[in-house]
Amino acid sequence: MEQHQQMSGATRHSPRQRLGARPRRVFGVMVGGLLLAVLLNAPALEQGAERMPYGRERDFWLAVWKPFAAVSRAFFLDEPRNLLDRALGRSDGDLFELPAAPGGEEPGVAPPATATPARTPAPGRGTPAATPTPTPDPRPRLRTPTAADPLRVWIGGDSMVKVLGEAFLRQAAETGVIAATHDPQLSSGLTRPDFFDWPGHFNQLVQSGRYEVFIVMFGANDSQGIKTPDGKIFQPGEEGWTAEYRRRVAGVMDLLGGQDRLVLWVGQPIMRSSEFSERMAALNAIYREEAAKRPWVQFIDLWPLFTTPSGGYDAYLADDDGQVKEMRHPDGVHLVRAGGERAARAILAVLKAEAKIP
Repeated sequence: MEQHQQMSGATRHSPRQRLGARPRRVFGVMVGGLLLAVLLNAPALEQGAERMPYGRERDFWLAVWKPFAAVSRAFFLDEPRNLLDRALGRSDGDLFELPAAPGGEEPGVAPPATATPARTPAPGRGTPAATPTPTPDPRPRLRTPTAADPLRVWIGGDSMVKVLGEAFLRQAAETGVIAATHDPQLSSGLTRPDFFDWPGHFNQLVQSGRYEVFIVMFGANDSQGIKTPDGKIFQPGEEGWTAEYRRRVAGVMDLLGGQDRLVLWVGQPIMRSSEFSERMAALNAIYREEAAKRPWVQFIDLWPLFTTPSGGYDAYLADDDGQVKEMRHPDGVHLVRAGGERAARAILAVLKAEAKIP
């Protein structure tokens, strides 16, 4: 009996030993859980680092998360995240890839003007008087819609078009002959297709053949580093940045045109920050210049609608009815409802004139 008790005592752990083993086990479970969570989210963490402004901090976090992301992809732990990203329209790459034009032209290059051939003099009759050759109007010919067959309009872009688009939907519905679709993608733009693939999204919309008018607005999120197709990175203000951004704007305009589709490209309004206003004014100049090269694109300038009589910024302005109203969000960037309604009226007036809507 005594020998049995001694043997039992030899195998029994003391309370201190049992308590010491339990924290180690809990700690191991916690570490394992954290490691699994990191592996499951490593591609997203890597993508988050890729979306950071180009620079040393971005390079550091990419070096941290890339090994974990590689393991995650090797064991297909990233598939749930990939399915979600595809559903949200997010791209795997950070290059702005434009679909090929139907005629094989280079995307983002305005078509050259068509020259009228000179007449050849008839034998023995000298040089005849030049007869003007009728040139087809290259502008889109919008049909006049009816209640039974309303004009199909798409309006979207970055966060600036959220409140504006909501106002446009209300005003368009009041016409009874416009069916509008609102598609804002917050925090998106033309500089970072790795966050949202606008070329791919626009290509799907065009291929669907559903819309006759595209109303787009970009710029508020675009004043950041940009990557060219050959992998070079430029910052705002640099010549390479301007050239690449212009290529993207022109490419989107070309992609949305054709088949009598009208593109209304909405410019950015003045901002509270003078530095930010200068950046937006530079982008507006690109939009205006590229739109002028394309008969199917009209640039709509919101700048005069939101400036004071002296040309400055003020969140409170006299509206079309003469009453002073709050037009801008406290952040000094976005529009509030009265500002959205004012901008929407200006856009709708252009659209009504093009479609001959009373």
